[in-house]
Amino acid sequence: MTKGDVFLHYHEYNQSYPQNQMNRQQYEYPPVDVSTFTHSVTAFQKIANEASAILQKLADRRFAHSLMAAAQVGNQSEVDRLIKSIGTTTPVTTTYTPTGVLLTIHAQAQGSQCCTLTMFLKWGQ
Repeated sequence: MTKGDVFLHYHEYNQSYPQNQMNRQQYEYPPVDVSTFTHSVTAFQKIANEASAILQKLADRRFAHSLMAAAQVGNQSEVDRLIKSIGTTTPVTTTYTPTGVLLTIHAQAQGSQCCTLTMFLKWGQ
């Protein structure tokens, strides 16, 4: 070898070594089944549409005033009644603080809870 030559050393790869086969077996997964995911997507599309209806109603200044006034005095039953009056078919959980309102919509697919849409809307400092 002369100055400037690069010396590379390669290890011989033994194909009969079973490590690759063992690792592959260790990480085998079941076949992909998108049916549950598809049901969740469909359910979420429904609650997204319902969230849009809620937002439309909250954009009504008179409705927004009523909701904020009920929340300000801690009248949870009136807050719940107002949200329910929007007419969504999926239950909405509403909590609030002096700074905003948190609306959570849970959906079900195939008989169990599959997805949640949460919106926090600021209404104070």
